[in-house]
Amino acid sequence: MSNSSVNVVIVTYNQETLIKDTLDSVLNQSYDNITKIVVADDGSTDETSNIIKQYALDNPVIEPVLAKENKGITYNMNRALKHADADYISFMDGDDQMFPQKIEKQVNVLDANPDLVGCAHDMDVFDSSKGKKLGKFSEVMSFKNKMAERIGIESFFDPSTLLCPSSAMYRSEKLPVNGYDNRLKYWSEFLFAVELVMKGDIGIMDEVLGLYNLHGSNASLSMDMKESGLENALIVYSIILSRYPELYSLVKRRRTATYLANIVECVKDGNNKKAKNLSKILISEGSYFKGLGAYLFSSIFNKERADKLYQNKRLLKFFVKHV
Repeated sequence: MSNSSVNVVIVTYNQETLIKDTLDSVLNQSYDNITKIVVADDGSTDETSNIIKQYALDNPVIEPVLAKENKGITYNMNRALKHADADYISFMDGDDQMFPQKIEKQVNVLDANPDLVGCAHDMDVFDSSKGKKLGKFSEVMSFKNKMAERIGIESFFDPSTLLCPSSAMYRSEKLPVNGYDNRLKYWSEFLFAVELVMKGDIGIMDEVLGLYNLHGSNASLSMDMKESGLENALIVYSIILSRYPELYSLVKRRRTATYLANIVECVKDGNNKKAKNLSKILISEGSYFKGLGAYLFSSIFNKERADKLYQNKRLLKFFVKHV
């Protein structure tokens, strides 16, 4: 049995209906050296913080980190990390769940592979608003039905590679010294992961070891994210290039894919004018054929047709890679 210590870091905001299931799933893990469960609440206005405090009274391993005001997920993640001090750190959103052997199996992988900076696994996706399971995260949210056994920096920049944050466990010694970049409201997790993967590969376990709750209030689906996501993504790409200029070709490819995905989103929202302007940026940056194809797409497609494209992941993947 491994002696490696584990901290579970959970971030929450207004998740009163789900946080109990989340906490119970961590408390019911088969691994017995979870030394701390750090639960950082970002100024919830519902009963989330009170539920956390009650659980902490009954379970001393839980360490509440409660904020009086909402400052965003990046700030909240950094507040949580300041309290983490174990060999391995497992990250989790306050609306997701772990299956009983998740921690034990991930510890075994990291103990057996000291060159890995972390490991991740697949998740079941559950639509809590409809009360039904939608499938695996790799099938529903990503473009790949199966990941490679290891993800290096080149694979990580592939837009079709998408890992669920609640599936990740990392070596604490490999975490970026400054944590998440507080200048970023969104995309700080991507930059954080790039810093990690520059130090080594992430192992991918071919198992479903958790539940990802998909609902209308997911941060990644919020209107604010749609409006600010592109801006934050471009800032992140600039930061990466300034630190790792050798990644230029990977960053350029990923930036182009980001523009293309946003062009589809703009047309889907009926904002063809913005889609055309983004297409012109691609042309000016040297992606002439993709930019021209995106411009034609913006001119021909209407909201309904773009929505069908957006829902067809295979077609969208082809568009992003080949238009």
